[in-house]
Amino acid sequence: MADENAAAAPAPRRRSPLTWLVVVGLGILVLYLLADKNSREWWLVPEEGKLTVKKGIFFPTGKTAFKSDDPELTRTYAPVLPPQGTPLPAERSFDDRAALDQAFFELLAAWAKADIHSEQLDRMQRAREYLERAARLSGVSPAEREELKVMQGETAFSEATWHLGQGSESLRHALDQLRLASEARGPVAAEALSLLRALEPVIAGANQSMLEASRFNAERYRSAPPAGEAAAPPAPAPDGGAP
Repeated sequence: MADENAAAAPAPRRRSPLTWLVVVGLGILVLYLLADKNSREWWLVPEEGKLTVKKGIFFPTGKTAFKSDDPELTRTYAPVLPPQGTPLPAERSFDDRAALDQAFFELLAAWAKADIHSEQLDRMQRAREYLERAARLSGVSPAEREELKVMQGETAFSEATWHLGQGSESLRHALDQLRLASEARGPVAAEALSLLRALEPVIAGANQSMLEASRFNAERYRSAPPAGEAAAPPAPAPDGGAP
């Protein structure tokens, strides 16, 4: 009886080769789609004290430092050093290059502003480099390009103020030397006196320009009240003699 029941039981079904092909094909498709998505992604990665732009590879996971045969793109997305003492942001990923450019622009603009406000020549020169790089980002919006022009103007103005100060100092030194030469004897005395008289109004104008530029910068960079600090209440209105 048992043998008859065993003989009557259906044999286990085996999957056809076509089913296995479908399963394998779907698996390959999923891996391909994941690899394709990963290859389109971009990253901003803090690495060895610099911010590095990385691009996904054609594999479900993984990325590598961005490289291009275009030297302009290579310069634009080369690793960049932040201002000294500025912490690097955490690693971020982006679905496309436009999103990367937006985030990269925000960082470069913030770093440039910090350098501009320092009023130190070496930092202002670095701010110009940040802004030049930001200007090459193709994903920057029209509003950000306007912001960029404003910051480029601020950088130029701050550098001009610094050079005015240096120029005024050099002119004052020249004036002192010409005064000594004009008081001495010899053929240079008359020429020194002539140059001294011509230089005095130039120095006065340069000093005035430097003072105006420095005053403007001081007012522009004057620190605002801390965020969240309550504004002072308005003064009470004078008593109008109400009954």
